[in-house]
Amino acid sequence: MVENKYLKTFLTVIRSPEFGLLVSIGLLLGVIAALAPPDSFFTRPAQLSLLQQIGLYGVLAVGAAVVIISGGIDLSVGAVVALSSVVCAKLMTSWLHDGSSGTPPSDFVVVASMTISLLIGLFVGLFHAFLINHFGLPPFIATLATMSGLRSLASILSENRAITVRSELFRKLGNSEINTFATFAVVAIVVSLMMGCTVLGRHLFALGGNEAAARLSGLKINRLKAFAYGLSGVLAALAGLLFAGRGGQASPQLGISYELFAITSAVVGGCSLAGGVGSIRGTVLGLILLQTLIRGTGLVVRKIDFFLGKTHVVIELNSTQVEGLVLGTVIILAVAINQRLRPKL
Repeated sequence: MVENKYLKTFLTVIRSPEFGLLVSIGLLLGVIAALAPPDSFFTRPAQLSLLQQIGLYGVLAVGAAVVIISGGIDLSVGAVVALSSVVCAKLMTSWLHDGSSGTPPSDFVVVASMTISLLIGLFVGLFHAFLINHFGLPPFIATLATMSGLRSLASILSENRAITVRSELFRKLGNSEINTFATFAVVAIVVSLMMGCTVLGRHLFALGGNEAAARLSGLKINRLKAFAYGLSGVLAALAGLLFAGRGGQASPQLGISYELFAITSAVVGGCSLAGGVGSIRGTVLGLILLQTLIRGTGLVVRKIDFFLGKTHVVIELNSTQVEGLVLGTVIILAVAINQRLRPKL
C-alpha cells in the first residue's frame, strides 16, 4: 500500500507540466553549454541580465496567467506598461514636481507618483471587467480596443517623446538586476499562494473551467472577473515602472508586443486558453524557458550562411533579432500541444 502511494506520487510528479518544463530547461541549458561560445551565456553579467529580463517580463506573465486561468485574455498589458510609465514620469517631472529646475523629485513625490500609476493600472483592469460584465464584450475585443487607445493616450500625454526621470529612488527597482528579480519573486509567490491555497483562487479556477456552472453555484462572477483584470492591470503598471526605472526613461513606445511575452509564458507554462487550467509555478518555468531559449538562440545561431544562386549571403544575428521568430514558433507549438493533450468532451 505504501509503495503504491509513493508510486502514484512519483507518476503524478513526472506527468505534471512543471516537471516537463524543468526537464526542457535542463536540456536547453545543456545544448547552450555545448554549442554557445565560451564565456558567453554562463558568465555572471549574462546571468544577471537574464535574471533581470525574467523579472521584468515575469510580473506581466503572472497577471496574464491569472486572467487566462479565469477564462479571459488581456491584450492591453503592453499599452498599460507605456501609460503607467508616462504618467509616473510626468508626475515626477512636471505635474507634482517642477523638473525644469534640474533638482530631482523628493522621495514623497516619487512614491506618490508610483502609487497613482499603480491605481491607473487598477482602473484600466476594472474598466475591462466593466466592458465584459455589463456590455457583454468578448475579452479579446475589450482589451484589443483599449490596447490601441491607451497607447495613443500615452503618446498624447508625453507629446510623443521620451521623458527622462532623474531619481535614484525611482530607478532602484528596475535598474538593479537583484531588486527587479526579487520584486518579481515576491509577486509570483504571493499570487501562487493565492491561486493555490485560498477560496478566491479556487473560485477563479471554477470560473475559467465553466462560467455557467460557476454562476449556478452562486459564485460572484462579475466580482471575480473584476479581481482578475484588476490584478492584471496593477501588475502591468508595476512592470511599466520597472521597465522605465531600468533605463531612467518613460516612453509611449515602451511595451510594444510585451503582451506576447506574457501570454506565451503562461501558455508554455501549462495555462489553457480555454480557461480553468494552469498554475503560477508553471508560468514562471515557462517564462524561464522562453527567455533562456531566446537568449540561447541568439548565441548559438549567430550567423546564417548560404548561397543564393552565385551570391554568397551572410546574415549576422543576435537575440533581439530572433526573439520574434522564437516567440511565434513557441506559441504555435505550445497551443498545438495544449490542444492535443486537452481531454475530449
